[in-house]
Amino acid sequence: MFSGFVAVISMIPPLAILPILFIVFGLGEASKIVLIFIGITPVLIRDMSQRTLELPREMTVKAETLGASTMTIALRVALPQVLPRLIQSVRLSLGPAWLFLIAAEAIASDLGLGYRIFLVRRYLAMDVILTYVLWITLLAFLIDWALKALSRKAFPWAEASL
Repeated sequence: MFSGFVAVISMIPPLAILPILFIVFGLGEASKIVLIFIGITPVLIRDMSQRTLELPREMTVKAETLGASTMTIALRVALPQVLPRLIQSVRLSLGPAWLFLIAAEAIASDLGLGYRIFLVRRYLAMDVILTYVLWITLLAFLIDWALKALSRKAFPWAEASL
């Protein structure tokens, strides 16, 4: 129902609306969170929509034959099939999320790793910049590892298909 709207929203470059977010939400953390949300959510919605459409039709037909309602089909048939793929999509969206966060911190912030990188670049302190880049890489790796472990623990049956 909302596919056209989400498709249009996903085409808006999130960094282009960053000044609007700073005006509406201020220079604090809320604008950064909203930027990340706006940046990755439409892509996740489109991906999950496509993955839901790819579910085998016979699963839905079997559930309907057994008398399942639309809500039951959504919760007991589609959701268990889509959740592992959602975690996979979130893992793939970590790169853009970090990009949006660092860009927001670089433009208007007085704390955070992105702010510190752009602060130190004035002095060409490559050793400090590389240290911050290593911290970001370590944090990204740990988040990715945690999401992968969560997926394995919560959906062991799905690992073979991903």
